Amino acid sequence: MHQPPLQRWQISETLISLFVLFILFFYTYGILLVAPYSGFSFNISNGQIVEIYSQVEQTPTLQLGDVLLQVGDISWEDYIKDSRLVFFEGVQVGEIVIVIVNRNGTEITVPWKFSGFDKAEFQTRFFNLWWLAFFFWVAGATTQVLIRPRDTNRNLFATLNYLTALWLIFGSLSSRHLWESSVLLRSITWLLLPVYLHFHWVFPRLLKPVRKTVWGVIYFICLCFAIAEVFQVLHKSLYVIAFLTALLGSFIIEIFHYIKHKHQRRDVQMLAMALVIAFLPAISLGILTIAGSVPKVAPLALVALPFMSLAYFYGIYRRQLGGLEVRLSRFISLYAFLILIGSALTILVIPFIHVDIELETGVAIGIVIALVLIYFSIETFPKFQKFVEKRYLGIKLDSQTLQEEYISRIIASTSLNNLLHVLEEDVFPSLLIRQYAFMQYTNGNLKALLTKNVSASEMLDETATNSLLERSGKFIPEVLSDNWMRLILPLQVGDSLLGFFLLGQRDPDDLYHQTEIPILQAIANQTAIAFSNSLQAEQLKQMYEFGVERYEEERKRLARDLHDSVLNELGDLRRNLGEHISIDIQDSYEEVIQHLREIVNDIRSPMLMYGLAPAIKALAEELMQKTDNTLKVIVDLQTSEDRLPEKIEVHLFRVVQEACQNSLKHAQASCIKISGSIAPEKAHLLIEDDGIGFDIGETSELGNILASRHFGLIGIVERAHVIGAKLKIEPKPHTKIQIWWEVEKNIF
Repeated sequence: MHQPPLQRWQISETLISLFVLFILFFYTYGILLVAPYSGFSFNISNGQIVEIYSQVEQTPTLQLGDVLLQVGDISWEDYIKDSRLVFFEGVQVGEIVIVIVNRNGTEITVPWKFSGFDKAEFQTRFFNLWWLAFFFWVAGATTQVLIRPRDTNRNLFATLNYLTALWLIFGSLSSRHLWESSVLLRSITWLLLPVYLHFHWVFPRLLKPVRKTVWGVIYFICLCFAIAEVFQVLHKSLYVIAFLTALLGSFIIEIFHYIKHKHQRRDVQMLAMALVIAFLPAISLGILTIAGSVPKVAPLALVALPFMSLAYFYGIYRRQLGGLEVRLSRFISLYAFLILIGSALTILVIPFIHVDIELETGVAIGIVIALVLIYFSIETFPKFQKFVEKRYLGIKLDSQTLQEEYISRIIASTSLNNLLHVLEEDVFPSLLIRQYAFMQYTNGNLKALLTKNVSASEMLDETATNSLLERSGKFIPEVLSDNWMRLILPLQVGDSLLGFFLLGQRDPDDLYHQTEIPILQAIANQTAIAFSNSLQAEQLKQMYEFGVERYEEERKRLARDLHDSVLNELGDLRRNLGEHISIDIQDSYEEVIQHLREIVNDIRSPMLMYGLAPAIKALAEELMQKTDNTLKVIVDLQTSEDRLPEKIEVHLFRVVQEACQNSLKHAQASCIKISGSIAPEKAHLLIEDDGIGFDIGETSELGNILASRHFGLIGIVERAHVIGAKLKIEPKPHTKIQIWWEVEKNIF
């Protein structure tokens, strides 16, 4: 039956993974049980004996520091030249093997009794590098199983881990030359070279496009060197150059990543941190070794080495980890913290091992160190975790403070334009989001209220609501998306959908971490509430404004009717009466006419036809006439030839008119001053008197004004709110009312 290419590829990957695992188990068996237990271990570089496990009561015997010259029929020179020669191969337990060593310049022959399996030597083999190979195999297998898509990064990383696993397992057995381990170690090293360089060339992002043929040539050359190692035609130390080239070359490539691509610097810094943490325990133990204190737990330093691979895994594929990212980021922080604590503890505690102290004192010191360590860990780990997540893992948002900071600003927004201004100037820039769209959803359609770095061609269709809801709440990697959006957050209040946050490019890496999405969604939820409130407030404002406009129109109509109809009809009546009327009737007629004209002026100042400033000056003259000049009204206005919008002029005039009426009726003022400036796009008016003031409670909020039943002031507050003006009322010691109006900048 014909299988699709994808299925065949999956089967091939599975077989490769199982084959590598089989080799690991096979060579682990060789390390622990098959390799001859010679009773001593030696340095493969110079043949010096570094440890003796079997204490044989014979003379002469082996001593630490002896240098091997020959074991049985195999000389040290032949052993070094031929990587297939094995010491003690086929020797039975109890059999005597002649071992020739150089001791302080003297050649000594030792009839060494082969003792076979030894518990101490087994422990040394067990606590060694071989188990790390299985960790790297797990990393490679996890990459194959979990990571999608099957791109170059994924394949290189899996290959790198598998080859590193083989390199470690062969290296653990290479000093004994068993099962071609030394030959395979050299061959694998040459294969690691191109994989390491290629992988770091494309990580975190492609450094520079290179033709496939170039990489093909590099792989082919290294493969030829690997084959040459099988036939042992190369110098024995040449593979070390390949290993150093792989490490140094990778390091140099990452430096170029850091210099040339600023958006990759966080990933490079994360790798640098991983390398420091991974090798810190080994460095600590190296310091102790120099000081002459090497603990038996020294192999535990190797526990830190997998941290490097874990950091690579996180750095490459965090965009595809989904919910796993939260757990993995916390695990990385905890892993790093334990390594640092363990390294510090090793440096502090190991010196006490060699100090001659009583048992009780040692126990007391141990308890004190443990308590201090526990307290230190409790106090510092949360801060350390935040530091690692923010500085190295790129998780930027602090859930404990960010929501309070921005949600308070959002909720305080009193209008839609104010809300959009807060989002544009404060929220999105602080979150490092540089591409977004705030979409309003009404009657099944979408409307853009606020956008940045999104062209008209990139905007969604008005009816794309269903597709947005399906993809909302999850990070959308670039490789899985056909548009600019990386995160979609719905704006909902209860069951009502008000709109969406569409978020795209973000510094430094366009990544929205899984830990950050709930925080961003909380901000979106509070924005939805503020948005809903602003819409309702806008509707109420429009309804009230419509009512006020109708009221003004009615006053305007009434003033026109009184002026054009009633006053004209009274004029006709007076003319029909002729000249022969009594003086009393004449005086009554003049009083009615004057009173009607005052009413007309109060209802609608005719001078408003000529602008706000003339109307205010006319109002001042009328007030002084009404009081027979006992009230002095001073007008000091800076004006422009261009006028304000008619609606604004009417409302500002009503504010001045009501303020003057209050000063006249309630404050017992003898002087009122009206000052300020009037320009086409803004106005500032100050009405102040020398009266006794009035009491409106502790603040000039609308609630206090209502409670004190100052209904004239209520009208002033309402009119200021309708036109979006700022108002300040100072009731004592003398009344001051200030109002500022400015054209509202449209930020849509």
